[in-house]
Amino acid sequence: MLNVIRTAENKWDRALPEDHGGCFLRVGDHVSRMAGALAAAERAAINDTHVEAAWSLARRAVHDTCCLVTMDCDTVNQILEDVDYTLRAMPRSESQVSPPLSNSPEGNVFSGDTDESRSQNSENTVRKLKQWYQDSCQICSTTLFLPAPRHRYSEAAHIRAREHGGPDLTENLLCLCPNCHVLFDTGAFVLTDDFGVVDTVTGRLQGALKRHRWHYINPDDVRHHRHHWTSRNPGARSTGGSTGQGRQ
Repeated sequence: MLNVIRTAENKWDRALPEDHGGCFLRVGDHVSRMAGALAAAERAAINDTHVEAAWSLARRAVHDTCCLVTMDCDTVNQILEDVDYTLRAMPRSESQVSPPLSNSPEGNVFSGDTDESRSQNSENTVRKLKQWYQDSCQICSTTLFLPAPRHRYSEAAHIRAREHGGPDLTENLLCLCPNCHVLFDTGAFVLTDDFGVVDTVTGRLQGALKRHRWHYINPDDVRHHRHHWTSRNPGARSTGGSTGQGRQ
């Protein structure tokens, strides 16, 4: 996985002008160090989940750098998407030991999905998301407790739906309780560009989305979700882009 990210460094160096090509030459080193720090915090060996979380942070840094400097954003974003696609397609190590699930009943499938052939990549991504929030809903802060031994329960909600090309990455997922998941999936809740939660039935701002410090959320997916539902329902009331109050 790290080799895939380091390969992107060479692509940017070749594709961007000389004064920009060197901006991302140490991205692979940064990802490696962050993955090591995450693993050390868990007293575990570095695994796929740590690299994915570190890449999510580095990806955001690359995107922010592109926005701050007059740069060929299309080229940068295309390489980011190529890395995302390659990482998702990579087989996971059979020897990798996954931490036990603590948030779903035996046999339950996340996000209400019924596809039992979900890849190990998706399972690890969802597991990491729920661990970040300890199964607490990002919208209403509710934590559901079910009978032991697997007593906490939450659901991973796609921001951009799978049928619209939404990836199984933490940047496109929210940790929600079942009620907020249904409301979000049906457009009753949408997010502003600064991550305020808007009730489209009343048009009221419900508050700020709870966000873990490692959880980068793709703003393009947020805008896609909001536009999809407000355009389908002319009666929906949304505060639109920025509220000035939603950043946390």
